[in-house]
Amino acid sequence: MANSKKLTLFGLIGITMAFFGTVRSVPTLSITGWTQIFYMLVAAILFALPIALMSAELSTGFPEEGGPQVWVKKALGEKWGFVTSWLLWVQMFFGMVMVASTVGVLLGYVINKPDLSSNNLFIFAVILISYWGVTLLNLKFDMVKIAGNWGAIIGVYIPFVILVVLGVIYLFKNGIQPNSYLGNFKPSDLLPNLGDLGSLAYLSGIIFIFAGVEISSVHANNIDNPKRNYPIAVIASVILLVIFNLIAGLTVSNAVPMGKLELANITQPYMIFCENLGIPTFFVNIISAMILIGVLVQLSAWVLGPSKSMIKVADEGNLPPFFQKRTDKNIPITFVLIQAIVISLVSVLYIVVPDVNSAFLIITITTTILYCLVYAMIAISAIRLRYKMPEMERPFRLGSKGNGLMWFVSFLSLLSVAITIVVSLIPPSILEPSQYTGYVIYQVAATIVMVGIALIIYKVKKPSWKKPSVNANKKDKDDQIPTSNMGGLQP
Repeated sequence: MANSKKLTLFGLIGITMAFFGTVRSVPTLSITGWTQIFYMLVAAILFALPIALMSAELSTGFPEEGGPQVWVKKALGEKWGFVTSWLLWVQMFFGMVMVASTVGVLLGYVINKPDLSSNNLFIFAVILISYWGVTLLNLKFDMVKIAGNWGAIIGVYIPFVILVVLGVIYLFKNGIQPNSYLGNFKPSDLLPNLGDLGSLAYLSGIIFIFAGVEISSVHANNIDNPKRNYPIAVIASVILLVIFNLIAGLTVSNAVPMGKLELANITQPYMIFCENLGIPTFFVNIISAMILIGVLVQLSAWVLGPSKSMIKVADEGNLPPFFQKRTDKNIPITFVLIQAIVISLVSVLYIVVPDVNSAFLIITITTTILYCLVYAMIAISAIRLRYKMPEMERPFRLGSKGNGLMWFVSFLSLLSVAITIVVSLIPPSILEPSQYTGYVIYQVAATIVMVGIALIIYKVKKPSWKKPSVNANKKDKDDQIPTSNMGGLQP
């Protein structure tokens, strides 16, 4: 009977693929033209694979609920475990603003007002209305249960497949367009232009495609022969994701004229494909509505998911009792409202930075930097636990004996994190020179503030913050600081 519940190798590949099959990141990939091939390989080999493999060992060794914060706590102590859980929560503030910004863009196409997609005030207003709307609905109803999985199917997977199919048909019909991001190909186009360091910032946005890759590790214990099958599943999934994303990215690069690509507007390539292939434009309205449904369902899921995880951290005594308040439906009301307020404040970037493209990219990069700090702690923890708990059973282990392979994989991960953070601090070429200093100050300040708040809270925390029931049952449960893996801002 136990075996009947085991995931098959193809089942795990399917789950991983479904999680990262998103149309929202395609424009960020496409704007880099031929260089996206290099960027995707770097993101997959240096970023996604090492993190997924380390997470598999940690997840099978510590199967209790909690994920990264549990691993870091065991390796580096309670303080850094708390910082990890905090960063996984606050990165959502920036990620959800980015996701919510696409609602305004999509809505403009649904109502046949495409000009609204580049109106920063309209985007700002829709972010506020959509996020507060789903927040209030979630306080009243279980929206995730109501929406179920159909929101992801309608709003993510079907549009992604349609985008790939239309892009391939367009390519076969028209060939490489000379005025597109792929036009006038030179072999040097395959590598980043080091003469334009600002273009390297797009690598951060492309790496974000794989953010949350550690989530697939929760299934490592649920697959037959994980030592053999899990790495096969992860490597196969990453290869397939690279192939499908590149097909989508390259075909969109070929369709959009150079300098005209809109990062927050996934509807743009659908419009170009449909016009060229003679498909009625109302089809674009339908696709836009489908993606809009997917985005709203995702926003809805993220209203309560991270909040319910963080309130467990609060109950453990890491946050004041004020954060432990719940409604009569057990909804963590303080966290839900803080999220909505902070997300509203972050969305002001769409007014401060009038260009929608620039604001979208800046927020994507902020989210990636915060994620990278978590991944650095995971890599350090994976090595530390090899020496701190050498006898611990590891159903999936990197290397049959010794720690050499773990050192190598951890080094790759730390290298990718360092590269990502460095290129993230280079002002993107999409910005005006007058905005460069403000951009760097913003990214550094946002990172320092987010980490600093967590360290200050931990330093001033008091024993009285722990709930009595938690104190009473705390024996031997120190390592169960939950929060689900909060990765994957897909779609």
